[in-house]
Amino acid sequence: MPYHPRTIAALAVACSLACTTVSAEGEVPFDHHVPSKWDRVTWGVYAPDLPPLVRVKSGDVVKIDTANPMGSNRANPEKFFRDNGIPLDLPVVQEILEIQRKTEMDPSGLRGALLTGPVYVEGAEPGDTLEVRVHDIRFRAPYGVNSTSPGSGHPLADEVPRPWVKKFDLDLTRNVAIFKEGAIELPLAPFMGQMGVAPPNQAGRWGASPPTPLHGGNFDLQELVRGGTLYLPVNVPGALFYTGNGHALQGNGEITNPSLEVSLTGYFEFIVHKGQSLKMPWIETPTHYVFLGMHDSLDECMRQATLDTVNFLQRKEGLDFYDAYALASTAVDFTVARALLPTQMVYSLVPKAIFKANPPYWYAGPTPVKY
Repeated sequence: MPYHPRTIAALAVACSLACTTVSAEGEVPFDHHVPSKWDRVTWGVYAPDLPPLVRVKSGDVVKIDTANPMGSNRANPEKFFRDNGIPLDLPVVQEILEIQRKTEMDPSGLRGALLTGPVYVEGAEPGDTLEVRVHDIRFRAPYGVNSTSPGSGHPLADEVPRPWVKKFDLDLTRNVAIFKEGAIELPLAPFMGQMGVAPPNQAGRWGASPPTPLHGGNFDLQELVRGGTLYLPVNVPGALFYTGNGHALQGNGEITNPSLEVSLTGYFEFIVHKGQSLKMPWIETPTHYVFLGMHDSLDECMRQATLDTVNFLQRKEGLDFYDAYALASTAVDFTVARALLPTQMVYSLVPKAIFKANPPYWYAGPTPVKY
């Protein structure tokens, strides 16, 4: 188990007192802080039976640290950092080394990203919707890692003869990743690849691998940058929110399987909507409404995203099916978020600009611009 039994009670007390924390200059004000220490993370599972690290009220903002161990391994956790000139005394590197040494993989055999959580949101009950507002995303270290391997569900898995890892330097002052010194730079647009809630109690633990309509999870969705909002179904009391798998940036499709993996800190506001059940998570940004399709078949993904888009346009503007379908065809972009197996994902981008009236949106600040 990732939680040391002697620390559980202390964690609950410490985290409940975190609302007294004072934000640093320029930092988003927050009510609670959840660090990504070895006894506050879980390897690759969304679980309904793990004790919450913090209990928060609807409307609270929670600062959540995440650690991304990509490149490091349990047998020799320091080797990757030494080989790539990454200082071992960076605080997040120290966290990763301690996590590698002290935590165990889930006994169920489930595997996936390292997650921080869960966060218990008071008042959230099965059948409600949990709104998660992304107030800010910040880097914890000036490097990122991309990798791929044979047979791991990506489009060219049959062309990859061996595991491969590439370390990127990040220039956080200029907000770019250095792909090729003096020749290729990539603008940073950080987001959490994993954002989800616990599955129902009777379902047991689920792996932090493909996303599902029921709990969210591994969206790898670049629209969830600062200013994005994710709406998730609630399956257990408190929802039990987890996050991790930080990305510095991503091309849609994420075709190598990992993208540019990094350690991040997220600032999330949690809002409970009572009695509003969801069949599929959805997203809102300052400029778009975003609807998802998830399936092993991209055709079925496209069908699901289209149907939810058409249904939304009918509700929002009082259109009949045919007019809504026509509007989706002429004004809405569809794109592949995950070209990976199992569970690929398509999403639609409904531009708010086409409507004369939209409800006020909570965020009006700058958002990361990719190109």
